[in-house]
Amino acid sequence: MDSRQEVPAIVITAIGECQALWQEVLWGIEEEGIPWRWQLLANGELNTCAWQAASRSPLLVGIACNVKQLVIHYRNLPASAPLFTLTLSENNLARRNAGNNAARLVKGIPFR
Repeated sequence: MDSRQEVPAIVITAIGECQALWQEVLWGIEEEGIPWRWQLLANGELNTCAWQAASRSPLLVGIACNVKQLVIHYRNLPASAPLFTLTLSENNLARRNAGNNAARLVKGIPFR
């Protein structure tokens, strides 16, 4: 295997600077041992961006977020039908569980 190849990861698209707002989701993914890769976009619709992220991910799971909302998508679902949607008003446990569940989708184990 070529050591320059990227490790398979959940692709996360941020629309604007919002990584700090969704840190609990990232920790939830990491708790399950699944890598993630962050990319920035200037603008876009969340459902579409999340589905596109899932399409780019070899793990079939993608996330898109902005300063108000986060969407978790699975490539085999229609672009208009994300798996999970969170708002910024959700508590930290809900955010952490969303990250856990995104990673559990990759692993093929039951959600929390």
